[in-house]
Amino acid sequence: MIRRWQPLACLALVAGTTSCIDLSVDPAEVASIEFVAPANPSLVRGDTLVDTLGRADRLVARVYTADGDLVADAPVYFVATDTLVKVVNRNKIVAADTTGTSKVYAVSGQLQSIARSLSIIRRPDSIAFNGTGPDTLRLRPPTAGTAIDTSKSVAVTVRAGTGSATPVRVKFELLRRGVLLAPGDTGTYALVSSGARISTVDTTDGSGIASRIVRVRTATGASVTDTLVVRATVTMGGALKDKPALRTVLILPAP
Repeated sequence: MIRRWQPLACLALVAGTTSCIDLSVDPAEVASIEFVAPANPSLVRGDTLVDTLGRADRLVARVYTADGDLVADAPVYFVATDTLVKVVNRNKIVAADTTGTSKVYAVSGQLQSIARSLSIIRRPDSIAFNGTGPDTLRLRPPTAGTAIDTSKSVAVTVRAGTGSATPVRVKFELLRRGVLLAPGDTGTYALVSSGARISTVDTTDGSGIASRIVRVRTATGASVTDTLVVRATVTMGGALKDKPALRTVLILPAP
């Protein structure tokens, strides 16, 4: 986000003195622009940038006054800094038939947003969990009045041919007895990031790997035997081999 703050401007006079005049921005004046991150960090070469449902994604930018109020219907257009991508129909992106990294920024009047990077990649064609399943998570019964968190990381690899596909957004979901658990459920079962925050989305690294952590919170009297299924799906358009990827996690008592 860029703000044009000009609270004071000083003029050097011929006599060597300095005079200052107030140039405070009118609170109602347009002052900043925010380029909202697209749903996916990459697009397939020769294809259109898509959202998480595989539909053509529309670039979005928001314009604000100096007071932080949203300016409705502010005129905005988008600019690509190179020929790797092209802006079409004012707010959609189409990639050239090559791979690389492009930058796009938003403009409204005299305001220009930060540039956002978009990677042009080969089309992902497969997703699979790493290692052999099922995974096992061993729980120790907690003592009275306490709760214990036990965690296990699960990872998938997304490939494009014989190489890795990156950056690709991967969505993880938890199922119990065939029922999808709510992503925001912080009860017994949850998917979390490496920082222990509730998180169901990861982006593949340079090796094409994305991961989340299955966290089980055991309270006094809770069952320590259960079965979960982790489901992983690439959120770009196009059919993938073994999509979605599934991994069973057995919840068992500690020996």
